[in-house]
Amino acid sequence: MSLQAELEEKYRRYLETLGRALSTLRFKEGDRRVEEVVSLAQCYREDAKHFHEKGMHATALVSLAYGEGLLDALRMLGLVEFEWGGGVGEEG
Repeated sequence: MSLQAELEEKYRRYLETLGRALSTLRFKEGDRRVEEVVSLAQCYREDAKHFHEKGMHATALVSLAYGEGLLDALRMLGLVEFEWGGGVGEEG
């Protein structure tokens, strides 16, 4: 598999994973700062779509990884709950 094809596959999987996490996300506490971090994760997902359309595939993938990292940190702190989609978040 070429590097370009691998980046494309990972982009699509991470896009799906982050989208599912955001769509199933439930706040455990009403802290405004937590909402701001979730908003940043949503922005990283939108940025990834923009970079992907511009052919900047590695940057798109990094943007998605940032968004997932933010959500994963909130979950590890017990501040939100959500479901990963596509199995990417479970790969470690």
